[in-house]
Amino acid sequence: MQYLFRSMLLAVMTLLVVALTIVPAHAQTGNRVLANIPFDFSVGNTTLKAGTYTIELQSDILAFSSDDGKEHKFAFTVPGDSSNQSQEPHLVFTKYGNQAFLAKVFLAGNENYHELLRSSRERELIKNQAYGAELSLLIQSAR
Repeated sequence: MQYLFRSMLLAVMTLLVVALTIVPAHAQTGNRVLANIPFDFSVGNTTLKAGTYTIELQSDILAFSSDDGKEHKFAFTVPGDSSNQSQEPHLVFTKYGNQAFLAKVFLAGNENYHELLRSSRERELIKNQAYGAELSLLIQSAR
């Protein structure tokens, strides 16, 4: 009887481990993109240099890594819903003069987006009545 209980418990635990491994792997599909950003930009209060970045989303946290490995940044996001009919992955920046702030990230095959919270620097620009223009940049899914 105890042998049967152990066998059943082992089978259930094995199924649980397999299920927990498959779900995150499936959830990651389309959550990693490559972006060649031709200008310096800010994520939060950190300014990142122009260049190619891998951007990955995990549980509403964006991770930025430059191709050269010198730049790394994490940012919290707030999920949003939009009418992004094209479903093309793209980044949306808000530019104030020569300063660009990453505002939203649209990932492939998903009409939802992830919005970054405004940094203290960006809020200060808004407070001083700086006009911000939106700029979209197409990106590609990472393989």
